[in-house]
Amino acid sequence: MNKQKVTLANFVKILNKKYPEIQVKTNYTFKDLTTFKIGGKIKALIEITQIDILLKVLNLIKDYDIEYFILGKGSNLLVSDKPCNFLVLKIMLNSITVRGNKIICGAGVGLFKLNQIAIKNNLTGLEWSFGIPGSLGGAVKMNAGSFGGEMSFVTECVYYTDGNKIYKKTNKGLKFSYRKSFFSNNNFVILKVIISLKKGDGEQVKKLCLQNFKKRQETQPYNLPSAGSVFKRPKNEFAPVLIERCSLKGFKCGGAQISTKHCGFIVNINNQATFNQVFKIITKIKKTVSKKFDIILEEEIIILR
Repeated sequence: MNKQKVTLANFVKILNKKYPEIQVKTNYTFKDLTTFKIGGKIKALIEITQIDILLKVLNLIKDYDIEYFILGKGSNLLVSDKPCNFLVLKIMLNSITVRGNKIICGAGVGLFKLNQIAIKNNLTGLEWSFGIPGSLGGAVKMNAGSFGGEMSFVTECVYYTDGNKIYKKTNKGLKFSYRKSFFSNNNFVILKVIISLKKGDGEQVKKLCLQNFKKRQETQPYNLPSAGSVFKRPKNEFAPVLIERCSLKGFKCGGAQISTKHCGFIVNINNQATFNQVFKIITKIKKTVSKKFDIILEEEIIILR
């Protein structure tokens, strides 16, 4: 079948006619849905609460060659202030089942919630992630990690789709590496993740979670909007150290600023920062670090222009 190229507005009309039960929302902005609190109007957003809804939408997308973006908790995104001309699919697959030492979760479950379930069921192995504001699907995709732990250590298997079928990959097939996975360079959508933990003491698990959360609050600008660590760790170096050695701590551009608490973060002061201001700071950091240390920093955050 030859793909038909249509505008986003016409695609929404086609979708409404074929699947009237699927609601398309037009009253959101990326500023509403990202931790950076930056981003323009979303012309069309569908909340994915059921897998069958996702499969219907993805199949129609293929027929009409519509650009789309998969959104989780929006915790590692920098998005343009301009209205977006692509369809946004917000993953809200939030089912949770506990079987022994395993937690079976929808991809939309937040890491805060996942930790609460682990504590309640006396399961240990996720404490390092307590306080990370992302979703489970996003965490698996980028192999999120901190305090010596990462998703590759606890992910038993992942169910995902290309819009036609549902597939399963076990840990080995997920090709985890530093801030990368099998999902890093494709458009597959993560549906469900099985997390394998160890039996522990719920009170001790909770204690370690709170200790890690306290460390985050003490060392990171946790009270200000940001997208987390902006850059990946370069080989044998630490991006925040390089940035500070370039005397860039506290550097500002409008409402955006390199955090004075942690140079790996760019923060949004008083919710006044714009995409361009943050992007200018990112560009300045990369140029300055490259010139001084001959090191090319690579963004960890996703940038949608």
